[in-house]
Amino acid sequence: MRPILPNKTEFVPHAPENEHEIFSGMRTYPDNVKVYHPHGTIDATSVFWHNKLHPNALNFAVYVDPKATERAILFQRVYTDIQKLAWKFDDDRMITRDYAPQHPFNQWLSTRGFHLVQTKLIATVDLIGLSLGNPVGPGTLKTFAEISRQDQLYQHILGQSMSQYAGKPAFNPAITISLPDWSALISHRQMSTAPFALIQDGHLAAFSFLYDFDDRSVELGQMNGVNASALNRLLNQQLKWLQDHDQILAGEFEMANRLEMKIFQSLPFKDVNKYEAYMRLA
Repeated sequence: MRPILPNKTEFVPHAPENEHEIFSGMRTYPDNVKVYHPHGTIDATSVFWHNKLHPNALNFAVYVDPKATERAILFQRVYTDIQKLAWKFDDDRMITRDYAPQHPFNQWLSTRGFHLVQTKLIATVDLIGLSLGNPVGPGTLKTFAEISRQDQLYQHILGQSMSQYAGKPAFNPAITISLPDWSALISHRQMSTAPFALIQDGHLAAFSFLYDFDDRSVELGQMNGVNASALNRLLNQQLKWLQDHDQILAGEFEMANRLEMKIFQSLPFKDVNKYEAYMRLA
């Protein structure tokens, strides 16, 4: 009999208001799921996938039932299978990520050469009733719809944002793609009528992406500014616009990024979850 995939609400514990990597991985890549049932019941499950922008990394997620017997043997068996996949696809690194604290399998990986390479804080803030400052300064605000009609300026922003993304994360750099392909990726779900860019003296001073997340939530995306003052003014106007439209702001903030952490510390974010990535060269 073909084994039944584990019920995620029973087999894998759920982080409050968030989804473990194993859940989304199993749903998105069902053909890449493997289950382990040495004693007739499912003791572990794994899933792997590749990212076209980071083609040399094998991404994977694993969960082992805490009640499983002979877990040390099971850990090694699952990891050996992951390692064989990396060799099969000629990947040069293996990466797994999940919410902290890490579950026992990911903790065990540190004994097999995996090390922490990135820590993010994932959080939300309800902007309704929040008192916002009003930084003043020269310049004109433009929406994404307005900017996308100015071809030369839009191409400049695309080039800047792609260059900025290519070096992040440093442990798994992205490949270079064409600007049209990058435009399709980065403009998907972008809010077209919210403030997007600040123009000063005819030049681009700052831009910041905002993405539709659900009916009430907006996700903060990539941002860039010629200086902190220009970016601060743009972000403040974006927050005011979102506040007027009854929105909740969600964001991911890399702890090693000073700019992102300054933004995180400037607002009363709640439901803060720490998200860690671990990597080993294959």
